[in-house]
Amino acid sequence: METEGNGDRVRPAADPQDLSTMQLVGRVGGDFGTLIRKEVELARQEVTEGVAARLKGAAAFGGAAVMGLFMLGFLAAAGAVALALVMPLWAALLIVAGVFLLLALGAALFGRARMKEPPIAPEKARANIKEDVEWAKAQLRR
Repeated sequence: METEGNGDRVRPAADPQDLSTMQLVGRVGGDFGTLIRKEVELARQEVTEGVAARLKGAAAFGGAAVMGLFMLGFLAAAGAVALALVMPLWAALLIVAGVFLLLALGAALFGRARMKEPPIAPEKARANIKEDVEWAKAQLRR
């Protein structure tokens, strides 16, 4: 049994040998359209599941980063307290702050260098398009 397009009427499936070529082509076309819609629906579902999994992973990494910052703060405090055993507390705190300043400066210089390296403009694509245009012009001249 097959359902009609609206899904509420049922009719017996016709024997393919009893159908004309046009009816068979129409049926194949309809089946192909249904197949494409189902494949697109499956692809959409797969992408949605993949994105959801990646978002959960990113959230977990974000939580780990926050905990890492807390750990870094406590390690800095422990280092300052340890230094305070051999020098005044204010000096120990200044030394720990200076270490963080040097780390921040190094990270900023590294980031600045990385921002300049690869050009943002699509230079390779532009060159390829120029070559393609020249090739097409040469083909038209023949």
